[in-house]
Amino acid sequence: METLGLVLSGGGSKGAYEIGVYKALKKLHIKIDIVTGTSIGAVNGMFVAQKDLRGALKFWKNSSFSTMYREEDFPPMEDPTLSKIYAQYVKTFINEGGMDVSKMEKMFDEYFKPYRFFNSNIDYGLVTYNFSKKKPVFKTKKDLTAKNTKSYVIASASCYPAFKPYIIDDELYIDGGYHDNIPINLAIEMGATKVIAVDLRAIGLKKKLQDESVEVTYIAPRNKIASFLIFDKDKAKEAIKFGYNDTMKTFGKLDGNKFTFRKHNLIKNYNLYNDLFEDNLNSIFKNVDNLILNKIFLSASFKEIVNRNTRYNNFNDILEKAGKIFNFDESNIYDIHTYNRGLLNTLSNTESIDVEKIKNKIKDKDITNVIDNRQITKYFYESIIKENTAALKYIPLFSDEFLTALYIYTIKGNKITY
Repeated sequence: METLGLVLSGGGSKGAYEIGVYKALKKLHIKIDIVTGTSIGAVNGMFVAQKDLRGALKFWKNSSFSTMYREEDFPPMEDPTLSKIYAQYVKTFINEGGMDVSKMEKMFDEYFKPYRFFNSNIDYGLVTYNFSKKKPVFKTKKDLTAKNTKSYVIASASCYPAFKPYIIDDELYIDGGYHDNIPINLAIEMGATKVIAVDLRAIGLKKKLQDESVEVTYIAPRNKIASFLIFDKDKAKEAIKFGYNDTMKTFGKLDGNKFTFRKHNLIKNYNLYNDLFEDNLNSIFKNVDNLILNKIFLSASFKEIVNRNTRYNNFNDILEKAGKIFNFDESNIYDIHTYNRGLLNTLSNTESIDVEKIKNKIKDKDITNVIDNRQITKYFYESIIKENTAALKYIPLFSDEFLTALYIYTIKGNKITY
């Protein structure tokens, strides 16, 4: 009988992503038998072991610097830029040896449910590091009690040097990432025959898989998530969405890469528009100067498209680049019809580019805010409509914007509105 282990890596504030994964696994009715974690993964693993998705969501959706740190360690900032945040961590380490963990202890007391934890049929394991003895420490549910669980979970999550080492029985303990940031081997030792491992791609050591016969499904962020030391409830909510979306895509329930679409939306879109997209592209390039063509064709994607070989992934890559150019929310789950209509509407509302104005700015060496990718896309779009082949000489510099313009031109067709 298969025994599934969920492995949660360390990664500080990126850990909100793991709760999105957990939410998706519950939605998929995937039964978890074992959960292991390092650092924030140990904290999230506690929620999984006590089957407390609601508590986990509450914890992360209310996360902030004030919930994690004492005000004397991390005073409120009017402009909390990344450089200022890092500077505060360094300052606290120099002055006090790291952040105080008292807020983490208070948080643990609020969210830890001993009865649910120990009576759950999900086994639990964590990794921390004994800094005094320079050796890793592994704890599973059978080693833990209602009294000592808090100590070992917080010890595992004491991200030194950002946090002070945690003291247990007069010995110093620090983040388990100093030994193994993705404790897959621990899950296997606890009996897992199949593993889902969440890799937050954070700083920390990763041990080689000891039993390669065990099937491991990795889930990792496809989108950019805030720095692991930035605790912000809005960023946490976004990370939860990313974790959910990536898991559903991993198990084939949603489509897309960085953007997320309803199941089967992308193949339908590809079948509907790809041939017309290729026809439009070949029509545009039919009478273009060879010198320009040679520059354009340095791009492998253009070679494939012009040779009528626009593969499914290549076509969808253009679709997602369009969303990126128009600053669509990457955490949303899109219906392709709504997504396409959004592209068209956003392009319609984009101010046309003033080529002469840009030339003058460059001439005057004033290049501040000269390039707006949305305006460049509209410039190509209007050039395609007007059959202005002179604009094509800029494609080598702005190939993504050109392909986006051509995609929008293709999906609009003769429609008055999309």
